[in-house]
Amino acid sequence: MTPQSCRILVVSDTHGRVTRLRWLLQHEEADALFFLGDGLYDLDQALIQNRMQPPYPIYRVRGNCDIGYQDPDEGLAPFGGVLFFYTHGHLYGVKTGPDRVAEAGQNRGADVVLYGHTHRQRLVPALAGMPAVFNPGSLRDTGSYGVVEVEDGRCQFGWKRVPESL
Repeated sequence: MTPQSCRILVVSDTHGRVTRLRWLLQHEEADALFFLGDGLYDLDQALIQNRMQPPYPIYRVRGNCDIGYQDPDEGLAPFGGVLFFYTHGHLYGVKTGPDRVAEAGQNRGADVVLYGHTHRQRLVPALAGMPAVFNPGSLRDTGSYGVVEVEDGRCQFGWKRVPESL
């Protein structure tokens, strides 16, 4: 892939589903992974059990259930000419809607906001100077995770699922 083209995996809310996370790490190719919280223990265990560190960076934030973890609540990362703001979402009241987290992303100059916490897939396209807002859903509840394809500063968002047998 060229520097202006990349594939990003987005995962949130694993809540104990280490096997699903292990499968994802073993079977999905990517240039980066954003882990949006509520399962940092699962992520650590999956990496240990797989006896590998993926060949791409993992950006991680803690969620409201990641007790004892010192990971940040949010972060910024650029890929393919796009600036991503990522957070779990609980500090922005996302269960009542994505407006506050979208505004937080806009205030940081982000093109895309990634969040979890609600366990529901959601995509709000970028409009009128506001960033696109994307939620991958819950790896625990539905086996859902997000895939963002970035090409020359434009994003295509989608969802995939791990096999139902996991």
